[in-house]
Amino acid sequence: MVEKSILGIDLRVCSVKVVEMLKGAKEYFISGWGMEELPPELADKHPEREVAQAKSLQKIMAVSRIKCREAIVVVGGADVLVKRINLPLLSHAEAREAIKWKIKDEITYPLENAVVDYIPISKIEGKDEFEFLTAVAQRETISRILEVLNLAKIRPVSIVPVALALAQTYREELTQDVIKAILYMGRKTINVGFFKGPKLLFNRDISIGGEDITKAMTSVVVSEEGKLELKFEEAEKIKLEYGIPVDLETFPKLGDIPIAQLQAVVRPALEKVEGEILRTLEYFKGQQGQVEVNKVIFCGGSSKTPHLMEFLSNGLGIKFEAIDPIKNIIVDSKAREKASLSIHASQLSAAIGAALSRKVKGINLLPEEIRDRMKILIRKHSNPLEISVAFIVLLALVISSLFIQSFFLRTQINEVKNQINQIKPRLTRLEQLEKEVREEEGRKGIFKTIELNRIKIPEVLEDISFSLPEAVLLNEVAINELAKSIKIKGSAFQKGNTAENILSRFVLELSNANSFEKIELIQATKNDAFQIDAYDFEITGNIKRKK
Repeated sequence: MVEKSILGIDLRVCSVKVVEMLKGAKEYFISGWGMEELPPELADKHPEREVAQAKSLQKIMAVSRIKCREAIVVVGGADVLVKRINLPLLSHAEAREAIKWKIKDEITYPLENAVVDYIPISKIEGKDEFEFLTAVAQRETISRILEVLNLAKIRPVSIVPVALALAQTYREELTQDVIKAILYMGRKTINVGFFKGPKLLFNRDISIGGEDITKAMTSVVVSEEGKLELKFEEAEKIKLEYGIPVDLETFPKLGDIPIAQLQAVVRPALEKVEGEILRTLEYFKGQQGQVEVNKVIFCGGSSKTPHLMEFLSNGLGIKFEAIDPIKNIIVDSKAREKASLSIHASQLSAAIGAALSRKVKGINLLPEEIRDRMKILIRKHSNPLEISVAFIVLLALVISSLFIQSFFLRTQINEVKNQINQIKPRLTRLEQLEKEVREEEGRKGIFKTIELNRIKIPEVLEDISFSLPEAVLLNEVAINELAKSIKIKGSAFQKGNTAENILSRFVLELSNANSFEKIELIQATKNDAFQIDAYDFEITGNIKRKK
């Protein structure tokens, strides 16, 4: 018997992805799907973002002729935490409070602004304790998801963390005796989860993605081989069609584009991606002991970038594998663009997992007041006659009470009016004094804000000094106090390594320094005035605001 369909929706970051799925007697069917990119200017917390997402949802459902209006939605990001916690035997209410206190130091927002859910996993052998799987998300994040669904006229059934959705997508790959990772790499973020069988051990979101690689390819480099200057659209096209230039001998020739220079500018971004994944892996091993990660399941839009999987696998020393998320799912003959679905399946892997979560009794970050709304309505209307009688009696009591209170209130109002007339002159003077105090506090606040927003120049120079290779000579360091930006000019020389690699290492070190963000190599020009290999360069970036 075929059950009614459900939508799996992924609204994270910069696109809207939808999968309509239904379950037959044994198999799952995809009956509709669609995805649409959001305009770049609507990224992050733009006030029009939710409206644009809702319009994209409605467009996808209209084009794909999707009738279903119930959905399971994926949630992810730095404010979403999924963790296993051990607790003694407690009641449901006590366990919820204990879990909140356990996680309060691991989130960056107040506990009262958090949506929390948990499920008991199993009793710990030899102890009077239970293991719980817990998840927490910022209420603002959940509210934005609900706003999109409300605008699109879709009813939320559940909200699941991305790591748990991906575990459903690749559940047949997660065996009991080995540790595997699922790494979803999108345009702006990476989500990596470590599993032992279906059991999630650790999960982390990383704020870096495929777009960082594309941006690196747009840097300007001039050398004997030619000038490299690509627009973002050109760089993205090269990345998607030919991949990243890891091996110069096998990478195809691209007309007048100097491949060696393309490799030099993209290398810092690749090493940063590799470094963030390596730090996550080392932290996980530090928490779990010296365990071995058997394999990384690579998915998301960036998993389709040629040569990227091989680069990460070789650099980290772990086998990476891209697995088709719909290999065990039947695509309905009525579903549109079946060939395109196979191409984009990896990008839809989280939405697919959300739809597959329908029958799983697991984490649900839908707020309780919404999750239990139907039960409340049923109870409210379950006995209409009794409710009507009770309402009439209550209404009569309220009216009687209001009539009595109104008599006494009129008397009290007259007394208060007389008292107000007596103290009006003093109130006027107090208001004047309060205004003067506010003006004085405002002046103090302005000076305090100016002081807090000033750049800590000694810390900035110290980070530059620690990042500076011996073979790099700085000619100019310009700091813009108002824009919180920095420009560095200088020359890199060959010394123990090529000037290009030394310059790349300098850019990478600046990117990892505490004082900077969005470090970019704007220009690198070969300087023939020296006998050794040398490049003149210009680097720009932003200076982080100190809290």
